[in-house]
Amino acid sequence: MRELISEKVISQKSQLRENLRLHKEDYQGNIANNAEDLVQWRGDLIELYAETIVLDLEESDKKVTEWGDKASDFLVNIQMPLDLAIEEIRYYRNMIGEIIRDTGEKESLPIRDFYDLVSSFDLVVDQVVEIISVSYMKKYNQKMYASQTEINELSVPIIEITESVAVLPLVGAIDTARAQLLMDHALSESSNNDYDYFIIDVSGVPVIDTMVADQIFKVIRGLKLIGVEVKMSGVRPEIAQTMVQLGVDFEDTLSFSSLHRALDYIGFGLK
Repeated sequence: MRELISEKVISQKSQLRENLRLHKEDYQGNIANNAEDLVQWRGDLIELYAETIVLDLEESDKKVTEWGDKASDFLVNIQMPLDLAIEEIRYYRNMIGEIIRDTGEKESLPIRDFYDLVSSFDLVVDQVVEIISVSYMKKYNQKMYASQTEINELSVPIIEITESVAVLPLVGAIDTARAQLLMDHALSESSNNDYDYFIIDVSGVPVIDTMVADQIFKVIRGLKLIGVEVKMSGVRPEIAQTMVQLGVDFEDTLSFSSLHRALDYIGFGLK
């Protein structure tokens, strides 16, 4: 009986995957652009349901787990909201449930066998929802972390002028997280590339407060410890005045009003 129901589900796969009608306004952007792949995904889901009908609990659980990992990759890549994905997963519970009911009635399936069959199918659907939810969130968070890392690196771009000279143009406000990234990125890049000169340009920083000034001081001190000569450029009169008022000691570090002047000083044009 289970084999018969499984075959009927497979035979109706095309009809089942095309019958899904959810909120059309939700199927926009990247989801709409991957419509054909989404239909294929639905077909794979239906096949999964059909195949697990004839499997025992252990085999079914293994198959669902393997499928869920790949399926969540696809859902994250097309930027499909998790709630919408779960809605699709659950949609086929009733559709396939009707096939089980009609086949059971036609074949006079005993009530106990019918109950066992429906219960095992419901368990598979619940497993699919659980695995997709957990795997989806894990992959989504990984993707968000990778994206945030890229954004963070762009927020402290180190421009290599020559093999020995690098410039770090700071633009915009600097919070605690960005300040720490500034420290880590400047030290690691300078060490890896063996720079002789490192210019920190602050012309794009609107406000220099105690935290920002202190972090810049720490970066300068760290770079000097690894043998890099540090200069500051873009130091406007108001920034210089603020640094003096904050009591941050930059006396050992030459500063310039512009990046051009800093590069001229270290003889950039001669290298």
